[in-house]
Amino acid sequence: MRSLANIEYGVKTLSVVFIVVIVCNLATLGFAYFYTNMFVEKQNNKIYALTGRVPVMIALGQNVKENREAEARAEILDIHNLFFAINPDHGEIRYNMSKALSMCDATLMDKYKQLEHNDYYKQICDANIRVQYKCDSCKIDFGVYPYTAVTYGKTCINRPSGKTVRRLVTTCELRNVARTAKIPHGFMIENFQIVDNTDLKNNTDIYYE
Repeated sequence: MRSLANIEYGVKTLSVVFIVVIVCNLATLGFAYFYTNMFVEKQNNKIYALTGRVPVMIALGQNVKENREAEARAEILDIHNLFFAINPDHGEIRYNMSKALSMCDATLMDKYKQLEHNDYYKQICDANIRVQYKCDSCKIDFGVYPYTAVTYGKTCINRPSGKTVRRLVTTCELRNVARTAKIPHGFMIENFQIVDNTDLKNNTDIYYE
């Protein structure tokens, strides 16, 4: 009888151990499943950039949604630097304009064609003029889609005879698009308008960053 009792006790002990092992394995699997799903979701909210004009914080894989405003500002600044900062070099002008136009709709193309038709770029190259651009501020409204932006800045036209500083205020809309090598920030700029381009100072030696 004692042997039977020992056998019965042993069977119960093994059953308990077996149940505990199963519960532990199920708990481990459940934790692994939960952690894997959480990890995948975090990775879906990140973008890793190896090339292109992308901010370092995006290249390091931070949350895309948290940095969306920073990306919008970066793309707007890229557009303005490419389109308004000009050196007297036909090849560089064409290269920069092609990059700017790839991030914007036909409204920027219309302005480029108008300037080209008026020999603006030819005059810059012939007269060895350099145009600098400085962004003072950029305000973006993310409350309404497509997002609207107003950018305040200045251009400084450097001629051999002197300098001309102009106020430059522009407006545009930003629409989400797929990221590509030409549109690394994932925004298409639409309805680009120049609302103020008046002279501030003429032919004076001013400090300009």
